[in-house]
Amino acid sequence: MTRTLTIVPRWAGHSDSDFYPWLIGERPSGFDAVRALEMPEPKQPTIAAWVSALTATVGTAPAPGTVLLGHSVGCQAVLRYLAALPAGSTVDGALLVAGWWSVDKPWDSLRPWMDTPVDLARVRAASRRFVVLLSDNDPFTSDFRENGRLWKERLGAEVVLVPGARHFNGEREPAVLDALRLHFPEPLNP
Repeated sequence: MTRTLTIVPRWAGHSDSDFYPWLIGERPSGFDAVRALEMPEPKQPTIAAWVSALTATVGTAPAPGTVLLGHSVGCQAVLRYLAALPAGSTVDGALLVAGWWSVDKPWDSLRPWMDTPVDLARVRAASRRFVVLLSDNDPFTSDFRENGRLWKERLGAEVVLVPGARHFNGEREPAVLDALRLHFPEPLNP
């Protein structure tokens, strides 16, 4: 089985932003392919366009061994993609980096990502595991405790707190690589 890791960037992010090139270069063990997507209109992302782009890349019947990594708004795109999958289609897992349900001071074009409901039952059914990396000093979501509680409550996610990681925008983010090694070392049995 081929294992792939697909990175969905943050707001205004590109395939060469932040830690993505470094993570691709590290090629976490157990993954045959690691890729970061170029999303449409990254400075004004819309739910429809980003879910369509993810669907065009990963498909409506993801290959076994598919793991999705969302970063910030990319986490929301991953959730909405999973909710749109047909019943029975699943990914092996989702690593959600700097994931959020709300932002302290949202701007107008971010509001739809917060205000448009997502079918959480469908999301849970479409991924075999969820791991969320949060920071205790994220400038966009200051209440990391409440944010973590919501990830656990809504998706049964394992939440990992990384002290001082801010919004995980570094050129190298060892905590992301560590999370992949620890939580996604191999596919889960069907």
